[in-house]
Amino acid sequence: ASYGKGRGKGSGKYSSGDGTSQVAANQGRLLYAGNLPFSTTWQDVKAAFSEYGQVARVDIAQDLQGRSRGHGTVLFERLADAQAAIDAMNDCDFQGRRMFVRLDRRA
Repeated sequence: ASYGKGRGKGSGKYSSGDGTSQVAANQGRLLYAGNLPFSTTWQDVKAAFSEYGQVARVDIAQDLQGRSRGHGTVLFERLADAQAAIDAMNDCDFQGRRMFVRLDRRA
């Protein structure tokens, strides 16, 4: 049996398995959306952001009980679309709340 923290190169949370970082691949395309209504779904967020380009993935952060934490990430297929979404959606009204949108700092 193998014990220890790691399992070798390319096996971490943000790895694509081939030794390259998924975080680096998403750089500039992964957005953070904050101050989301707790009732919003990933489908609502995807529909809103899809106006600016093809959305590959939306994740809404949840607490241990599965309730929304009021923020999430949106991954765009193209850099230009991600920037257009930031420009258009940052500090705008989304379902009654003033949403803020920026590049995700982890990406």
